[in-house]
Amino acid sequence: MRQVVLLLGLVITFALASSNVNACTCAGSGTPCESFGSADAVFVGTAVSAHENERKKEDQEDFNWTPRAFKFAVEQAYLGVAGTEVEVSTGYGGGDCGYQFKLGERYLVYAYKYKDKLTTGVCTRTKPFNRANEDLAFLGTLPAAAPGVTIYGAVNKAELASEPLSSDIVITIEGPENKEIHPDAQGRFRITGLRAGDYKVGIRLPETLTTSQPQHELSISDRGCAGVSWQLADNGRVSGRVVNPLGEPVPRILVALAEPGADPKEKYVKLIHTDQEGRFAFDAVPLGRYVIALNHNRFADPQETANAYPPSFYPGVVNQAEAQTITVGAGEKLKELEIRIPSKRPRSILDVSVVWADGSPVANAQLSVRDLTQAESNVDYGLSADAQGHFKLEGYAGQILVISAEHSDTKRITLERPTETLRLVVTKPR
Repeated sequence: MRQVVLLLGLVITFALASSNVNACTCAGSGTPCESFGSADAVFVGTAVSAHENERKKEDQEDFNWTPRAFKFAVEQAYLGVAGTEVEVSTGYGGGDCGYQFKLGERYLVYAYKYKDKLTTGVCTRTKPFNRANEDLAFLGTLPAAAPGVTIYGAVNKAELASEPLSSDIVITIEGPENKEIHPDAQGRFRITGLRAGDYKVGIRLPETLTTSQPQHELSISDRGCAGVSWQLADNGRVSGRVVNPLGEPVPRILVALAEPGADPKEKYVKLIHTDQEGRFAFDAVPLGRYVIALNHNRFADPQETANAYPPSFYPGVVNQAEAQTITVGAGEKLKELEIRIPSKRPRSILDVSVVWADGSPVANAQLSVRDLTQAESNVDYGLSADAQGHFKLEGYAGQILVISAEHSDTKRITLERPTETLRLVVTKPR
């Protein structure tokens, strides 16, 4: 698991539709004890040479995080280095988070295995030797330290910061040794003397509480440590079923949980589609008052048949002013809510033909379709015509579509009749 530690410390921002990296920021490297515990190699050495890494054929399409390697003359090895020389790979600096070593200078290096190489970067505790006093002080204690590793951390719940946490919360530790412990009233825990190795550290909660990542995976070197934490939230739950006026389930319809008065297309707390039985279920709902909105879809898929139902609110009204609000207490469970959605709008089949300027069909033409019925969307859906240049879309009366093919004119159409036709002319020469 250590081979991914370096990458987990990076937050990379990419240009849209581009592989170019624009920026690198770090999530934090931890304490000297934590960095030592997670590293594969720790040493003091002088950078003596550098070269470009040869890329393997199977890695050609991946972003190259470690394009160059530095060779170090090892002065003091603390972990994972047996000889007097070691090679560490890194990036160029800037967007790829590489460390810019200078030849002839001394460094304290924390390195991590990635694929078949030791790697490092600016998001680790690697640093010039003359700025490593805190780290060197810790590393100097290792020969006298007792064998074993330490796992510690905290459980946080902002809403109840001044109150004791539930005594039902259990921290589970699985690995070379298995343990279960309770955090104290402030949410802190610590266990020492564990054998080194790979651990899964999890949290077991009462069903009224939840967290986004209940389990952490750790690799800890002997005499190192690891810290983990959890941010808890109230686990309010809201579930129910969406049916049509005949009481039949409505699958694949969008259900949003929103604050009263908010536009559910723009601002919602939770969002989900119903399953094939028309059921929906939200969890991790904060305490508060909400409305349940159906089919308020800012980025509607033109082919989603459930969009034929008009946007509505619980328990089955079109206007938000008439919607029934629900109140969810801390960790409360509301279930078996039934929403009876208004009737579907009449079906309308759009028959699109794509032709060349001389009227002959464009076989397998690629279409771009945008649904503007509910909102001014900027999302296009790609569709394909058949070998005769035809495509049929099942829509509904009142649906507003913008359709084009490559090198064709763009058409906007509002569906009104049971059957509509549209012709797109491709002007680029064959």
